Amino acid sequence: NHCIQVLNNDLTYSYSFGKNGSSTKQFNCPYDVTFDNERYLYVADFGNNCIKKFTPTGQYIAKIGSRQLKKPTSVVIDVNNLVYVSERGNFCVSIFDTNGCFI
Repeated sequence: NHCIQVLNNDLTYSYSFGKNGSSTKQFNCPYDVTFDNERYLYVADFGNNCIKKFTPTGQYIAKIGSRQLKKPTSVVIDVNNLVYVSERGNFCVSIFDTNGCFI
């Protein structure tokens, strides 16, 4: 479906956002999601070669790594708010800050 589905605490459906495509609110094979300590959502968008950042309510904020990443498959954020992205296409792990600056 190329979208993110948000569930309630009891695991019932709440809402979804995104659809197939390459614009800011669209995905092409979203592979993984994670949250930072401020509850911002990060989506590994495999087909669009980037990480997309959203507010807790699903509003688009930024694209991370669109020039560096190739086929991101997972995204994790550590206690220092560093964003680690594993890439199938580059066979590596790239590191960014939560503003999208490559480290």
